[in-house]
Amino acid sequence: MSKKNAIFFSCNERFIFTLSVALLSLKKYNQELLKNTDVLVYYQGFTQADKDFLNRILPCKFTEYHFAVETDFNNINFKHFTQLTFARYEIFDLLDTYRKVLYIDVDVMIGGDLSYIFNNFGDKSGVAMCKDTQKGLTLITKNFVKPMPQYDMTVPCYNAGVTLFCDNIPHRRELRMWCYHKTAEWLENLVCPDQGVVNVMFQEFGIQVEVLPDICNCLPSNPKYLDKNRHDVLIYHCAGGGVRFWTYTWNSLWQPFYQEYLAMGGKPHTDKEHAWLKWIKKFNLQRWAFFDRSPDPQMHPARFIKYVLAYPFKYWFK
Repeated sequence: MSKKNAIFFSCNERFIFTLSVALLSLKKYNQELLKNTDVLVYYQGFTQADKDFLNRILPCKFTEYHFAVETDFNNINFKHFTQLTFARYEIFDLLDTYRKVLYIDVDVMIGGDLSYIFNNFGDKSGVAMCKDTQKGLTLITKNFVKPMPQYDMTVPCYNAGVTLFCDNIPHRRELRMWCYHKTAEWLENLVCPDQGVVNVMFQEFGIQVEVLPDICNCLPSNPKYLDKNRHDVLIYHCAGGGVRFWTYTWNSLWQPFYQEYLAMGGKPHTDKEHAWLKWIKKFNLQRWAFFDRSPDPQMHPARFIKYVLAYPFKYWFK
């Protein structure tokens, strides 16, 4: 019997609302894919009611997550990122059961059929990721406080927010514990901890990365992220905190899923919204297309001015 594929999320109780949006958007665009693809959720802090709620959206297989080695859980890397960012290391052992596992961060919105990723990537090298597009921070040095001279720090950084791992990845049975041990060993030197470890892992084990198109992990630094004319983005990923779907500006793609989550009885998020989003909502400005995905003029004034100047030519005459 052939092995199934899986989609992997990790989440704590604080981010159930955005995991719910991820699942609702996954369900909308991936009915055929989900017939033979398991949804795996590694969690901390969930109640049985939380799991029941998520199962109402999509049937999920839940596993309570525990970091695999002893380390300093008071370190800033755990306080800022939480232990769950390292749950992706568990995927290497899951490949005994699954042929391909697609790891996706929970601060995402699915925009299309993810079969494209499963069907076209991973068979050559066993791993596929997008290159990081953050301006001026595209090399793996961004993941470390100080460069690590035993590794090449001039190579591109691959963004770990969306990663396809496959059962043909070289040295698979060594990778899980190697990642855990190196995380503990390098903890004081890690900035983007899991991402730094995974990127260095490729060098350590001679693993070639297949490059996913940027529509598979579309970050806020990518012009496609806020382009209302595009309909090909498969995964929107609001990595970076400051431009979150739910706090930065009105996002007409994300909001219907969030409203569906609330209508199901979900708890509203408690994160502080930007003044720009509060103003849009206060005066019901979201009914005007201009305000959909408009840059926050206080946080990104140059980006806002560019948007205002380009808007008539880019959107009015389409």
